[in-house]
Amino acid sequence: MAQLVMEEHEGATPMVENGSGISRRGVAILGAWTLVAMLFAVQAWFAAQVRDEPLAWGRASVIWLVWAAVWAALTPAALRLAARFPLQRPRALRALAVHGLASVTCALVNLAIFALAAPMIGATQVEPTWFGTFSRLLGTTFLLNLPVYWLIVAAAHVERLVRTAREKDRRQLRLEAQLTDARLQTLRTQLQPHFLFNALNTISVLMHENVDSADRILLQLSALLRRSLDGSEAHEVALAEEIGFLESYLEIEQARFGGRLSYRIAIPDEALAARVPNLILQPLVENALRHGLATRAGPGHIEIKADRQGEALLLCVSDDGRGLPPATTERVGLANTRARLRLLYADRQRFEVRNSADGGVIAEIELPWRTVA
Repeated sequence: MAQLVMEEHEGATPMVENGSGISRRGVAILGAWTLVAMLFAVQAWFAAQVRDEPLAWGRASVIWLVWAAVWAALTPAALRLAARFPLQRPRALRALAVHGLASVTCALVNLAIFALAAPMIGATQVEPTWFGTFSRLLGTTFLLNLPVYWLIVAAAHVERLVRTAREKDRRQLRLEAQLTDARLQTLRTQLQPHFLFNALNTISVLMHENVDSADRILLQLSALLRRSLDGSEAHEVALAEEIGFLESYLEIEQARFGGRLSYRIAIPDEALAARVPNLILQPLVENALRHGLATRAGPGHIEIKADRQGEALLLCVSDDGRGLPPATTERVGLANTRARLRLLYADRQRFEVRNSADGGVIAEIELPWRTVA
């Protein structure tokens, strides 16, 4: 049965281990300790040959394999302690104390079990009684066994760092993919034939009625397409930059809809410096236009607000359309928005789309408050 293992340290991601995963780890531990035992056996046998002492290769192998088998049995417990008490701030001192006590305990357990097996495997330093053998091993090899536990903890710490770095790389790749999707989705919106045709048709009509307005809309369209194509690679931008992009988009749409579209952007100066995900608001405004205004005959209104609430930034896009129909399926734009927020802020964000009590739809995003340096 799958077992969900939650990493204890901050920023780590849940890891699912199943029976095969545990089995692979057990085989890896046994393989590693067998290799260590063989290396020590070779060293002991070679040293004995140099000193012209009678030590057979098989006897040396058995002695070190027994020693390594005890440590192999203790390794899972050491790895669990390393995961429970990682050597990192802010609890590094507490972790050092726990591992210090555990290293002494593991060394004593290893010596106690080895003393029990020593007479049967032909080990040296064997006394007539178990306690005598244990006391002798304690005086001669305790300090040699003590660092073994710390080597296991160090290996676990390195493995944790490598896994964290890989996870960070994967998150970065997913963020870049999500940003690219958002940019392509925005560009696709602007390049939709009906959007371009309507915008160009609006400009053509204004050329006969108000040349200045036609020129302004043409510049806004050019700026909109240029930013979509040459947009920053940064995952976060200042809210002021995001609002500038929305104003270009809304001005074009307002010229097209004429008196049917009105909008209001209510953002205090303090919030303009807040950091927000790049192109995070455009899909929400597009949805408000497509599903809130385009489907009704009368005029419609869109409101974009931002406000600091303690250590959070609250973004809100609302319309006064007919609201969400029952059993609405979330489309690509909203799903992309939700995925990007989750990747950027994990559980420190909130994204909610709901019907308003006064009619229309409200989309709210809550982010950690951070400003552009």
